[in-house]
Amino acid sequence: MVVPAAASSQGLGPDASSFTLALSADRLSAERNETIGLALYLNVTGGGQLQLARVNVTVQPDLEIDVAALGMPPDCFVTTANTTFVEWQCTSLRVGRSYGWSIPASVAANATAGRYRTATAAALEIGGGPATPRVSRVDVWIVIGVLAVSIDSNPSTSVFQGDLALFGINVTNFMDANDTGNETRLTAHNVTLTLEPSPYLQINASTPLVYRNYTLTPRSSVIVSIPAIVSEGAPIGTQVWINASLVYEDATNRSIGPKLARGILTVAAPPPFQKNFINLIVIVAFGILTIVVAIALSAGLGERRIVIDEVFLMHRSGILIQHMGQGPDLRKDDDLVASMFVAIQDFVRDSFDTKATLDEMSFGGRKAAVLRGEHVILAALTSKGNPRYLFPQMKAVERALERAHGPALVDWDGRLTSLDQVGPILQSFLRGGFRRGGLRRVRGWTNA
Repeated sequence: MVVPAAASSQGLGPDASSFTLALSADRLSAERNETIGLALYLNVTGGGQLQLARVNVTVQPDLEIDVAALGMPPDCFVTTANTTFVEWQCTSLRVGRSYGWSIPASVAANATAGRYRTATAAALEIGGGPATPRVSRVDVWIVIGVLAVSIDSNPSTSVFQGDLALFGINVTNFMDANDTGNETRLTAHNVTLTLEPSPYLQINASTPLVYRNYTLTPRSSVIVSIPAIVSEGAPIGTQVWINASLVYEDATNRSIGPKLARGILTVAAPPPFQKNFINLIVIVAFGILTIVVAIALSAGLGERRIVIDEVFLMHRSGILIQHMGQGPDLRKDDDLVASMFVAIQDFVRDSFDTKATLDEMSFGGRKAAVLRGEHVILAALTSKGNPRYLFPQMKAVERALERAHGPALVDWDGRLTSLDQVGPILQSFLRGGFRRGGLRRVRGWTNA
């Protein structure tokens, strides 16, 4: 971030004109390999003229002056120039005029992120009397960085036709603000993440591909998980991918980006089926493996077949945080909802000890899986399927809630505004978003 400080100026003697300096930059943030346009103005005031003056600009390491692209007044010429220091000598600078320089400075490719860099301009009238320099100077602070985007996948390199791949897109503000002022300068605003899947990659139509956030403060991050199925018709050796495009605005609403990332998988041929069953040990091992796989598939199918009708989220204190139902047929009977809530409260009080516990209960012909976590109680009512299959998902929901609102849940004051991610997390749970990781969200993110 670039923050010009107010220029200071001093008179240069009774027989000389006075002048002021102003140094500015064309952006308030810069990243590696980007160019900052520095503009320097010298305004001559008073009587007479500056017969002879020297003007220079110095930049700290991590900034590099583009000497070949310097711009200067016709009354000045370069005496010294390198990537960190440039000096001009000027003659007969007249009163009432403003003289301008343009100094492009690029951010080094190996620049250290998260610290301030300074550009300093100085001017000195020389000649005509004792060498008593008077200097005007302005400092410019530069911060590099702010957001990075990366993509991981599971599996990590190759995938088979018809398989499920899970892409994790991570957006991180890697700055480390040590005070409130720095946090304000280093906060990213209007963050927009746009995802684009490749051909042969099938994503559920209800899965959002654009995510928006109003602010992303230093050291905060967001992870979006996108499950995708590789098409059965994908040619062997073909690459499938998800592209991520990230844009955001700095503290002065300057648009930055896009920053791009791609997660790539190669479609591989499935391993050939082994037909050598001569050895009895191989036959026995194959039979055992078949049983294990059947058990695993049974659990997976049980999880997929279950239907969540309603979800109750309560604070450990017993206060209802949110009640949510599946689809437009959410129950509107306040008395029935209240009775279900009371039944869950009674069950939790009578059945659980002080540790995090999972259990199930029956209510009005329906079953419920109940989780008592460190700070919250989560109950999911089902009319179809075994509620025990929900336990892994509910633990994942609890972890998501703790990541998003852990500090607020420790001693919750009853204000729902402090738990703004509860709704999106429960909606994702109702849609089955936690079966294979689903969509993990953090504070402030909403789907476009």
